[in-house]
Amino acid sequence: MARWSTGKIVGIAFLCIFVLFIFSGGCFFIGLLTGSLGGTSYALGDSVYEIRLEGVISAEKYSGLFGVVTVTPEKIISQLDEARKNPNVKAILIRVNSPGGSAAASQEIYEELKKVEKPVVVSVSEVCASGAYYVASAADRIIANRSSSVGSIGVIMQIPNFEDLYEKLGIKYTTIKQGKFKDVGSPDRPITEEEIRLLEAQLKEIYGQFITDVAEGRNMDISEVEELATGWVFLGTEALELGLIDGIGNYKDAINIAAELGGIKGEPNVIKQELGFSLMDLILGYYLNSVISKIF
Repeated sequence: MARWSTGKIVGIAFLCIFVLFIFSGGCFFIGLLTGSLGGTSYALGDSVYEIRLEGVISAEKYSGLFGVVTVTPEKIISQLDEARKNPNVKAILIRVNSPGGSAAASQEIYEELKKVEKPVVVSVSEVCASGAYYVASAADRIIANRSSSVGSIGVIMQIPNFEDLYEKLGIKYTTIKQGKFKDVGSPDRPITEEEIRLLEAQLKEIYGQFITDVAEGRNMDISEVEELATGWVFLGTEALELGLIDGIGNYKDAINIAAELGGIKGEPNVIKQELGFSLMDLILGYYLNSVISKIF
C-alpha cells in the first residue's frame, strides 16, 4: 500500500478542518433559526422559557431504568439563570410532575424562584405535592388539571428498625461512637423517647417553615394554610376552591397565560434546555471521529 507524504497528510487535515468549520457554521445558523443550539434551545423573538420539574426533588442526582428519577436544585436553578439572562424570554413556565422530596432541596429552589423578576407560571401535569408544591407556591400562577393531585403540605420522617430481622439472620452490630446522638436512626436498635422528642421538634420547625412560605407565596393567612396542612392531596378542582391554585387548564393553557403575563402578542415561542444528545450532536460526533481517524 502506498504511503502518504507528511505534506499530503497535513493538507488533508487542514481541508477536513475547514470543511468541518463550514459544516459547524451551517449547523449553528440552522440551530439559531430552528430554536435548537447546543444544550439549550433559543428562538428569535419574544419567548416563554419552559423548565421541567419531574421526579423526586433531591440534592442527589440519580436516574436509571430501575431507579427513581430525581431533579436537583442545581438543574432547576441553572435553567432559571438562563431564562433570566436571555433578553428574548419574557416569561417562565415550570411544568411540574413531582411527589416532592427533600425539604432542604425544595427550599433551595423556592428561594431562587422568589428572586425571579420575570412572570413565572406553574403547569401541573399529574402531581404537584409536598416539596413540589412548596416550589410551586413561589410562582405567580399555578394552573392544574381537574384531576391533578395538588398539596400534601406536611413533613414526614421514617426510621426503619431491622433489629428483629438482623437477629434472625445472625447479624450483629458493634457501634463505637463519640457523641450521645451520633447513631440516631441506626436500624439495629429502637429509637429512644428522647430522640423522638428531638426529631419531632426539628420536624415541627420545618413544618412551620413550609406553612409560612406557602402562605407568603400564595398571599394567604398562615391560619388558612395551617387548616390545609394535613398532608392530604387535593384534586385540581378542590385545590382551586381552597386557593392553592389559580386556575384549571392544561399545558397549552398555561403557556398562553405565561405569554399573556409576559406581554407576548400572538403565538409565543417556547424554548427549553434540551436533555441528552440531538441527532445533530451524533452526526457531528461521528463526522469528527471519522476525520481524526483518517488523519492519525
